[in-house]
Amino acid sequence: MAKRGLYDINQCALYKLGSKARLAQILGVPKARLLILVRRSENYRVFTLPQEICEFTGKVRKERLVQEPKPELRRVHERIQRLLSRIRPPEYGHAAVKGRSYRTNAEAHLNGPRIATFDVRRFYPSTSRSAVRNFFSEQLCCAPDVADLLAQLCCWQNVKESNSSSGLPTGSPLSPILSLYANRPMFDVLNDYAGRHQLVFTCYVDDLTFSGEMLPAGISKFVEKIVTAGGHTLATEKTRLFRRNQVKHVTGVVLSNSQVKVPHARFLKARAIASAITAHETADARYRLLLQRKLAGLLGEAAFLDSRFAGWANRAYADLRAVQAEVHMAESLHVES
Repeated sequence: MAKRGLYDINQCALYKLGSKARLAQILGVPKARLLILVRRSENYRVFTLPQEICEFTGKVRKERLVQEPKPELRRVHERIQRLLSRIRPPEYGHAAVKGRSYRTNAEAHLNGPRIATFDVRRFYPSTSRSAVRNFFSEQLCCAPDVADLLAQLCCWQNVKESNSSSGLPTGSPLSPILSLYANRPMFDVLNDYAGRHQLVFTCYVDDLTFSGEMLPAGISKFVEKIVTAGGHTLATEKTRLFRRNQVKHVTGVVLSNSQVKVPHARFLKARAIASAITAHETADARYRLLLQRKLAGLLGEAAFLDSRFAGWANRAYADLRAVQAEVHMAESLHVES
């Protein structure tokens, strides 16, 4: 039974769009402004998120380049995202899809004795403008000039480098759902391969997962071949093949004994943050508020995966509200004085 609110792709407002004027009406932006937007080189705020080392786990988060659309273009991206999010997605897609998440992605493999996971390197930047254009022209059947305009609106290019490629921006709300459809030809090939070998295939943005009774001997080479043909590069150092009865990690979730569980590292991190909160009971309230927010967020996510964390999460949120009230009171007294 179809999910309420979703429709076939031929019911999308962008389907068989034949003119730029009609596109402008659908996006709620004058045609002249759309044409200016695609010509402007300063449509994005480009910045680098520095490398971070978690003080509680020591885990290193690498430096990342972010291309964030500025307000006018962001509104266009948000409008396109809303239209695409209403299309009934392929069964294997779990990211940026209503009613699905990284949890449902992992749950799809609960009954798979053997699992293979793959990671695509720099997935958004390597999703090319031509792939985006092909989605609008071939799947949404837009007129060629409309498909060109949409691809230009949705993609980012470093105009300072004449030979630079153009791909999906890393900081846009549109990129998660658009990457699913722009790469659908590649995903469909992987899904067909899974079907031929009695496997389940899912993708969660750049995470690809296969599961089943047996994994074909050549699965890793095949996936790398198809991903490369799709214009991407596989992060082969992150490829994992899990055996029967082995604890399996899929998109940040642990699968063990046919159950979804919270990774032990996440539990240890929560314990470390809780200990830090106890050790700083007399510290500045704003610092305790920062710690309490981290703990509540972490436990809320854990409870989403495993209901056994619900009680701890509820206590953490109650403590968070108490510290927020304390900070608010202190700031009010400061203003009055």
